[in-house]
Amino acid sequence: MRKLVAVLGAGNMGTAVALVLAGNNHIVRIWNWEGDHEPLKQIEKHQENKKYLPGFKLPKEIIPCGNIEDALRGAEVVFFVVPSGAMEHTISFAARSIKHNAVLVDVSKGIEPHSLRLIPHVIAKHVRSSLRKNIVTISGPAIALQMARKQYTAMNIASKNRGAIKKVMSVMVNDYVKLVPTSDVIGVEIGGSFKNAYTIAVGMCDGLKLGLNTKAALLTNALTEIAELIKVAGGNRHTAYELAGVGDLVGTALCPDSRNRKFGEYLGKGLTSEQALKRVGQTVEGVSAVHCLLRLARKYKTPVPFAEMIDRCVSAQHDPRHIFKDFLRMKLR
Repeated sequence: MRKLVAVLGAGNMGTAVALVLAGNNHIVRIWNWEGDHEPLKQIEKHQENKKYLPGFKLPKEIIPCGNIEDALRGAEVVFFVVPSGAMEHTISFAARSIKHNAVLVDVSKGIEPHSLRLIPHVIAKHVRSSLRKNIVTISGPAIALQMARKQYTAMNIASKNRGAIKKVMSVMVNDYVKLVPTSDVIGVEIGGSFKNAYTIAVGMCDGLKLGLNTKAALLTNALTEIAELIKVAGGNRHTAYELAGVGDLVGTALCPDSRNRKFGEYLGKGLTSEQALKRVGQTVEGVSAVHCLLRLARKYKTPVPFAEMIDRCVSAQHDPRHIFKDFLRMKLR
């Protein structure tokens, strides 16, 4: 049955999600976060998001909305695909316009940097009580460009509400998109939140021309730290070994197009963080993610030496390569 769906966020992932939903014969209203209406204008004029997902003709079922109230009006499912740092503002602005029985889907994958709350908890804080049970999170190895090309993509979908999970699956699952249910919201969110931080280190390997031996060792360390964080935060350690954990980590770390990997590659070539960010030219969520990771680890008194090394590389005022090499030589386990 055709449904009316809203996608908040018209970046590459938001547009790819809208493309999947429209391809499943649903009406999709897409809105972009405040201050960046260019992709909406491009979709309206050219049926293409030239800024964030060029080369894909978008079907007429994707309707750009400059006004968030218009995008949300009557929507049965609302997908949040804005940067995690913008989520608090977006949901506080959107909450009053959300349909009373809508299902709310977090695709942003992150932790609110000021409060260290998981994004589903940020959403729950602002919506009316009847909607809090309808919050769902999706996380896993999903490169937007590959999903837009209809390449097979599998992710975890997490909620305590099986009915909400079923509704999201009914609008999103098809021949090339699979969603695997779990009730471990904490594990799925933490796995999705911090893979970007560790991906920076894998990118540094590329900048230093280090091979798969080194990358495999680093990814093993990353997975160990993620699993421990999930456990101490109250999630299921096993989730680290599912799609939202190892799947997302490997998919992002080995993707040539990953902004976090590219950023790390520039660090590995000797650039400072400021210089690397300019080269990438888009948001690199791993930078803020590694700071959040360290604060969360301190909160739970959990050692994360690998993440600490990445943070030192990101914060270095000069060539960070010696920090990385010292870690490989002295502390990599």
